[in-house]
Amino acid sequence: MFKRAALISIVLASPAAAATPDIAHLSPAQLSIVAREIAKLRYPAERALASKWSDAKKAAEFICRPLATKALKRRFKQADRVFLGTNDPNTLHLVSNSRVKGSGQVRTINGWQTFTFTCGLSPRTGKAVTFETIPSHWPGYHRQPQ
Repeated sequence: MFKRAALISIVLASPAAAATPDIAHLSPAQLSIVAREIAKLRYPAERALASKWSDAKKAAEFICRPLATKALKRRFKQADRVFLGTNDPNTLHLVSNSRVKGSGQVRTINGWQTFTFTCGLSPRTGKAVTFETIPSHWPGYHRQPQ
């Protein structure tokens, strides 16, 4: 028993097992929304896959995407699909439990348009509060000098 307890304390004290202070995590309210949305997925395999996603991917998919879709439909009236991030984990970054940054795509009548985005989150309510995009090459878009 002593050996087992000593092994556990060594593992818990090791730097690899310690929580990294510079990695952001979702708030309890955000985790609640994510869990509810994962439970709504139709197939067990989908739920299993989604539960293994990073916090950044979970926030983008389940918290930001509904607001992103609404915002992008204002820009592209016939937009019907929005993807935030890709299978590459470097396309999404949970800056804090109040902001996700990354890249995405929206399908329009002119094809797929790429963009980078920032999604503002409320840690208290768990909801997305802002969604801002910077287009890569949107038709008719001319970025104003700052």
